[in-house]
Amino acid sequence: MAHLLRVAPHLTPAELENRYLACVDVGERERLHCVLLKQEGRSSRDIATFFRKREDWVRRVVRRYNERGPDAMKDGRRHNGSPRMLDEASIKRLEEALRQPHPDGGLWSGPKVAAWIAEHVGVECTNRTGWAYLRRLGYTIQRPRPKHPDADPKAQEAFKKGGFPTTFLAWLEPIPTR
Repeated sequence: MAHLLRVAPHLTPAELENRYLACVDVGERERLHCVLLKQEGRSSRDIATFFRKREDWVRRVVRRYNERGPDAMKDGRRHNGSPRMLDEASIKRLEEALRQPHPDGGLWSGPKVAAWIAEHVGVECTNRTGWAYLRRLGYTIQRPRPKHPDADPKAQEAFKKGGFPTTFLAWLEPIPTR
C-alpha cells in the first residue's frame, strides 16, 4: 500500500497562503505553492503536472517542508546572497580607472575589469564578474565604428561639408543621341 504524503501543520493554510503571496523569489514561491496545493489535498501527480516537474520533486519539497519548516523553502544553494567582492571604496576606484583609457590602449572589457579587480583588490574573479561590474556601473557593450584602411579623411570631410564636388556636375548633362 502506498504511503500517503501529508503536510505538517507548521503554518495554517491562511498563513501559508499569505507567505506564498508575499514571496518575491520565484523558486521559493513555487515550492510554497506546491506545499499549499498538497495541503489542499491535491495529488502529487496533479501538482507535478501543474508545475511540469516530476512527482519525486513534489515529494522532496513536501518532505523538506515537513522536516525543516517553512524557512526550508528558501534557496539553499552555496554562496546564495553572499556579499559583493568590491566594497564602496573599491567600486569608486574602479570607476576612476574606467574613466581612463585601459593601460594596453584597448577598450575596457569584462576580462580586463576582472584582471583589474585581481590586481588592485586581491580577489580572483571570473570574466563574467568583470562584465557584471561593468553593467552595474552603467557601461554597455560598445564598439567603435569600423573604418576602411584605405579611407581618405580629407575626401570624407569634403563630402560632409557639401556633398559631391562641382566637377561631377558634368555627369548630369544629357548624352547626345544620333
